Amino acid sequence: MTMTPTPLSICAIISARNETLYLQRLLPLLAKQRIDVAIIDNESDAESRGLYSMHSGNPVVAVKSVPYQGYHSLTDLLEAERELSASLTHDWILHHDADEIMEHSEAGPTLRDAIEEADAQGYNALNFDEFVFLPEPGHDYAGRDYYAESLRYYFFEPSKHRLNRAWKRAANLNNFQSAGHRLQGKDVSISPINHILRHYITLGQDHVRRKYLDRSFDPRDLKQGWHSNRQGFTDDNLRLPRGNETLFRLERSDSKGFRRDRPVTKHFWQWENNS
Repeated sequence: MTMTPTPLSICAIISARNETLYLQRLLPLLAKQRIDVAIIDNESDAESRGLYSMHSGNPVVAVKSVPYQGYHSLTDLLEAERELSASLTHDWILHHDADEIMEHSEAGPTLRDAIEEADAQGYNALNFDEFVFLPEPGHDYAGRDYYAESLRYYFFEPSKHRLNRAWKRAANLNNFQSAGHRLQGKDVSISPINHILRHYITLGQDHVRRKYLDRSFDPRDLKQGWHSNRQGFTDDNLRLPRGNETLFRLERSDSKGFRRDRPVTKHFWQWENNS
């Protein structure tokens, strides 16, 4: 009798503070792929905690609380991720932000398929290309199906192979020194296929101002050189651009026809002319 192989167990670790707008779309998507979720909660509101409870067991298998110190502390969140990862028993771990959706590079297969393919080929990590979705001025996707409706994007690539977001837990890899980007360890073996990371950095003009305008950072983070591209926000530079030669549009929401021929190394608020 042929034995059916046991599916890989996969857990996405998501740090969140009041991210209901994103998680109400993301959690069912991960559950559909049989990918568990462990939440690192940075003192979120009651609405967020209610959402975790609604999805308890599928896909949310753990919630770890981290106190909010009045500023964004990636140092605290990555340390909590390291502790949480050590307590999990899953085969693979994903470092997953709430405002992201990770996908297979090809149409049809899923994120789970990408991980299972890499595992079967002997790799212990996956890399992703980042496509930043940007609403048009006057459009607001908050409370709507932003995956289906928000189609405008730019390819963000400040350096090559910078988003090693999935790894085999037994390989004892870590991403702490690189602010959650590049993996380090004795034997890092990254699949040569770059998969897709859709970064819904904002859902509209009001949302981006609420998200970034008054944000401050842990001094320990800044000492490490982190968040260099997320400082100096103003009402003016957070204005959503109307268009330029690096902004493209998908034909359909489920398309994998992303353009990589005009990568940008800075986010839209750092562009010299975003009118």
